[in-house]
Amino acid sequence: MSHVLAVIPARFSSTRFPGKPLAALGNGTMLEEVWRRTSEAARIDTLVVATDDERIAHAARRFGAETVMTSADHASGTDRAAEVLRNRSERFEIVLVIQCDEPLLTGSCLDRLIGCFDGTPPDLATLSEPLVDVEELFDPNVVKVVLDGRGRALYFSRSPLPYHRGKATRLDPDFRSALAVRSGGLTGYLKHQGLYAYSRKALLELTRMEPSSLERDEGLEQLRALQAGYTIRVIESDFRSFAVDTPEDLERVATMLTEAN
Repeated sequence: MSHVLAVIPARFSSTRFPGKPLAALGNGTMLEEVWRRTSEAARIDTLVVATDDERIAHAARRFGAETVMTSADHASGTDRAAEVLRNRSERFEIVLVIQCDEPLLTGSCLDRLIGCFDGTPPDLATLSEPLVDVEELFDPNVVKVVLDGRGRALYFSRSPLPYHRGKATRLDPDFRSALAVRSGGLTGYLKHQGLYAYSRKALLELTRMEPSSLERDEGLEQLRALQAGYTIRVIESDFRSFAVDTPEDLERVATMLTEAN
C-alpha cells in the first residue's frame, strides 16, 4: 500500500484577506477546521501544515498539528508541498495538497482521491461537483472542468464550458437563453474543486517546470500538467465547495457550519 503524505500549505499574506488561515471559525480557526477535517481521512499516513510564517506555525502547533517551515519564495501551495516532500526522510508515493480555504471538505472525499491511485494510477487526481447555478457557469472565479469518457480532465477553464449552441443560428458568447431550453438544464456541467492528489513523480516533475502558456492565460496551474501530457483523474466530490476568499465568505461558511450542526 502506498505511503500517503498530506500537506496543508498556509500563508499569512493575502491581498483580499490577510491572515485568512487564522481567521476565527467555529471553535477555532479556519486552518484548524481544515486540519481537523483532513485528519478524519483514514488513508493519510502523515499530515503537516507547511508555512513560511511563524504566527501560523505557532497556532498550528497549539492545536496539535505537525508544522514545517518552508521558503517564503514559493509561487504556490503546490511548490510549498513539493519542498516538504523533498525534505522528508520517509518515501511517500502519493501527496495530497489541501487548500486551507476549503473548510467544508470531508475526510471521506480525501480517501476517495487516494483510492484513485489503486490499480492503474493517474498522475494526478482531483475533485468536481455539479454546477447547479447558471451564474456560476459564467463566473470567471468559478473554474469549470470538462472530462473524457473515462473521467479524465480534458480542460479546465474560467470560461463557461462546454459551450451550448442548442438550436441557435447565431452564436452568442452569452448562451443563457439556449441553456434555458436545454434538455437536462445544467446536467453535465462541472465545477472544479481545488484539492489534489499527486503521484510523487508528477509533483516533483511539475514543480520543476516553468508555467505553461495556457496556465499563464487562465491563471490555473493544473493546466501546466495537462499541457505537459499528464493525466488528471476527476471524481465527483461528496461535499459542496465554498472557498473562502474574503471575510464575507467566511461569515457565510460559519453560517453553513452552524446550520449543519
